[in-house]
Amino acid sequence: MKRTLLSPHLLLGVVALIGASRLTAQQDPYTTHYAFNRMMFNPATAGAGDKFCLSVLSHYQYLGYEDRTLEFHPENPTNPNGPMGEAQKNVGPKTQYFSFSAPVTKYGGLGIAFMNDKLGYEFSTAIKIDGAFRYPISQDATIALGIEANILQKGLDGAKLKPLAPADPSIPTTKVSDSKTIFGAGLYYTNALSNSATFKNLWIGASMLNLNQPTYIYQPPGTLPSLNISTPKPHIYVMGGVDMDNFLGNPDLVFHPSVMIKQNTIIQFDFTALAEYQKKLWGGVAYRTWADAFSLMLGYSGFNGPLRGLRVGYSYDLTMSKILSVSSGTHELQLNYCFTIKPPERIYIPLVTPPFMHRESNE
Repeated sequence: MKRTLLSPHLLLGVVALIGASRLTAQQDPYTTHYAFNRMMFNPATAGAGDKFCLSVLSHYQYLGYEDRTLEFHPENPTNPNGPMGEAQKNVGPKTQYFSFSAPVTKYGGLGIAFMNDKLGYEFSTAIKIDGAFRYPISQDATIALGIEANILQKGLDGAKLKPLAPADPSIPTTKVSDSKTIFGAGLYYTNALSNSATFKNLWIGASMLNLNQPTYIYQPPGTLPSLNISTPKPHIYVMGGVDMDNFLGNPDLVFHPSVMIKQNTIIQFDFTALAEYQKKLWGGVAYRTWADAFSLMLGYSGFNGPLRGLRVGYSYDLTMSKILSVSSGTHELQLNYCFTIKPPERIYIPLVTPPFMHRESNE
């Protein structure tokens, strides 16, 4: 059979291609463990690998970051010479994510995800439903097309913003929110590379989220529409990775390089280099461009029995900007559990019809 192989060096070509295009601002949350949460960025990964996969993530960015605007705001209606209010603690971005995906047939998969995201005084809650159709290109290679329906609620805590401009009618006095359905689509390519002595399990994905760009109007109950609006911008993601056996000449080591390119107002790259020892211990580093963060990553996946397929990971992002002076960095906890379900084998029992057991022949 003629085999269709895609070289791992194609990753560099994809990086160069995307790097030449204009991009738009990061609104969607990010994760350092993007390679273990591919469905978060690409619906075409739903049910990939014919495995049932559960993923849980908790991301705490800029831990300890405070908003001291009220404390030093010059306009204090009660005491112009004194503090206007206390600092708001831990206003850095926080994201909680849960997803489950499953193969439906050998040609497709379904996934569902729940996400809660908070950025300062803005909050978002999403329910994502993903569907993917897979087409085998060769014995090793498969390409998938996926679509996503994202029921996204976005809101604003106006009660914490109103003291900054009490006379501004566009700032609500309470929590306000709005809900819309946003669509996304993606492509996902995998190749086992079984003929290669070094490279295995190549994967490349490309997706665009927030395709229809609805407008959210943060309108307090019983009031006319105000200027409190938010429109999610399209986000383009390209990511990929490959496994390299016998890393540094050691058969116990597997190298897992990966990259993610995020496209919005700026181009941002995430480079990750992980090494796995005896298919149990994980460790490595990651770097996010625009001097954003340098990350240390650790993980363990050497579980046996019913927990086989479970991976627990942790990352610490050291912020490479002046925010580091007011923050202790970013922490992320990750749990993945992938498993297969094999249907029970059919048992054939020979049946003999009693009336014909001793039937005499007339011949």
